[in-house]
Amino acid sequence: MSRTRFIQAALVAVVFGFASNCDAQAPSLGYVFPPAIERGKTTEVALGGYDLTPDLQFFVHNDRVKLETDGVPGFFIVPPRPYWEGPRIFSGALALPREIPATLSSPSDLPPGVIKWQAANANGGTAMACFFVSDITEVTEQRFRFESMELGNLPIGVSGRLARLTEKDSYTFTAQQSGPVTIDLWCRRLGTSINIAVQVEDGDGNELINEVDTEGRDITTSFQTTKGSTYSIHIHEADFRGAAQFVYRMALHAGIPASVAADDELTLTENQSSYTSQLQLEAGKQYRIRALSQAIGADLDLQLQLLDVEGKVLAENDDIAATTVDAQLLYTAQEGIAVTAKVTGFPVTGPTYDNRFKLISEEVTRGVKVSAPQTVVGVLGEKATINLTLAATGGFKEEISLAVSGLPEGVTVEGEPKIAAGQAKGAITLNIDPGAKVQASLIQITGKSTGDTEKGLAPIDITVTAPQSGSLVVNNPDTDVTNDILFTITMKPPFKLELIDKNRQRVVHRGTTYPAPFVLTRDDGYTGVVRLMMAAKQSRHRMGITAPILEVANGTTDILYPCFMPEWLTTDRTTRMVVYGYGEVTDPKGNIRHVGINSDARITMIMEGAHLKLSHQADEIEVTSGESFDIPVKILRSSVLQTPVDIDLEIDGPVTELIRSDPVTLSVDQSQATIHIHTTADSRLKGIIPVTIRAKTLQDGKWLVKSIIDVDIEFK
Repeated sequence: MSRTRFIQAALVAVVFGFASNCDAQAPSLGYVFPPAIERGKTTEVALGGYDLTPDLQFFVHNDRVKLETDGVPGFFIVPPRPYWEGPRIFSGALALPREIPATLSSPSDLPPGVIKWQAANANGGTAMACFFVSDITEVTEQRFRFESMELGNLPIGVSGRLARLTEKDSYTFTAQQSGPVTIDLWCRRLGTSINIAVQVEDGDGNELINEVDTEGRDITTSFQTTKGSTYSIHIHEADFRGAAQFVYRMALHAGIPASVAADDELTLTENQSSYTSQLQLEAGKQYRIRALSQAIGADLDLQLQLLDVEGKVLAENDDIAATTVDAQLLYTAQEGIAVTAKVTGFPVTGPTYDNRFKLISEEVTRGVKVSAPQTVVGVLGEKATINLTLAATGGFKEEISLAVSGLPEGVTVEGEPKIAAGQAKGAITLNIDPGAKVQASLIQITGKSTGDTEKGLAPIDITVTAPQSGSLVVNNPDTDVTNDILFTITMKPPFKLELIDKNRQRVVHRGTTYPAPFVLTRDDGYTGVVRLMMAAKQSRHRMGITAPILEVANGTTDILYPCFMPEWLTTDRTTRMVVYGYGEVTDPKGNIRHVGINSDARITMIMEGAHLKLSHQADEIEVTSGESFDIPVKILRSSVLQTPVDIDLEIDGPVTELIRSDPVTLSVDQSQATIHIHTTADSRLKGIIPVTIRAKTLQDGKWLVKSIIDVDIEFK
């Protein structure tokens, strides 16, 4: 399968993986961190998603796994510096997640594998997301800055995330025995939309592995080790991208997983790169011939041809669909024509691969499959429609009666839903009582065909299925389905949010806060709290642009929403901000729901020069941990910014506990100062560590203005 087709498949997954609601802003899920948990234990995790609210319902598609939340969504996780420069500043923005603290627990005998989960609120339901339940020891990455993390004995799994541009995670381990070690990297299989890259080095710096997931199916690779030797593993995104949602799991195992063909499985090797088999077909009948490798968990990209006795190609296929590299043909046998199936293939991931495949030929008999979307929404007090698609085989043209189970209280099926004989589509209409509780539930749809007693055709029992989402690697589209459909009752927002002068480009100075003017108009009788916040999905690379969650009390109509524009934003592009409003609304049963709506326009801003600029006059600084030192700094203010300026350090992560400064305030008539910095005696402070000095003030007494400068400190 070509790279282009893989990208097309990924785009299809993205476009159709999100439920939508024209009135409210539906949430979407991103990840669990750590993305792998040990079975038999309770693990603290963070549930990452987009446009989340405090009233989310959660659904785990495995009754033996328990999910419990322990809080409400936190603030937006804005990726830290560095940011793209040059043409890439015009690229699309990655969504900004928020995280909810939670715990996941599972029994000790749960089979290892991927578990799907979903969520819903009064704005709609999400597509599925994934996490992994493991049967080996699992740890989460812990390191000081960019140091390598020491791993324990194998087998072991480690969960990490590539949280910022240019990030490279490093791990080391010491081989307990000589022999091969296998690395199994999980990213796309867990729904993380990255192409992972991995390098392995021995203790002398010799490169043993250097692989990139160009096929979008993750990486499994092996290398030889010597007992007692130490090896380094480096992981990064192929393009060195980074964001909070770029989570991964790496599993390390001694040995190479055995690839043993079952009785009905075949293999292709370098010496035998094709396989032929004469098919036993009956003239006039239709057959489905399949060559499967990906579907059985193996690693071949297969091609299938049907040949006559002279070797002429009667039919051929490469990929069944954009989501798989297996092959399939439908063929109607003809009188007097002997047919031979020829299977060729090549490994997807490299020389160490699982070379198994199956060749299956089966007559197409009378049958039917009915599918539905996996998420369905309906507005309180209105009707909802579940659209169904029918795929018939073997001349099936019977009427199908339908039934729905699991509907929430207050939702009923209208009439007696059926799919008419010979039709490829159908629909079920649901009536939602205006007094119903606003909630979501997993529903199931079944059906039964009429059959035909005169022709001796018995009725067929049907279970309606929906395609699963979450994983970006689909081994077998035919089996990657679920019987559970997430049905969500939604509410219409009782307010609207309008940007004043919405067609205007606004001139904003870099490093300042732009108070965007909005008008909040409430429906008659609505008095609930409304909160304004950034949309998770913005149009362009954010480069650190941020804004708060702003609470608007009843009675307030004119709002200034503060958007902070960092000083490094360029003046040759417009910068944009999409804002949502979420209002607390009481449903008919007295439950507080958070209903959201998009503002009627995005804020469009063009950057001009900064009002405040910070610089330093420090030469090369060399210190020993535990020492204190001074850095002379200088600020430049514009004439419109005649305010005191506070100077301190802007540090995050574990360095916060080790490096600190005395506060300094420059009065209106001061432009220079010396900042006194203290360090803690700690062995982790070694080499060059950059610290960020920050100058900040408030314009008009309330709008943040900020400038920063980095200083490299060399710890001896």
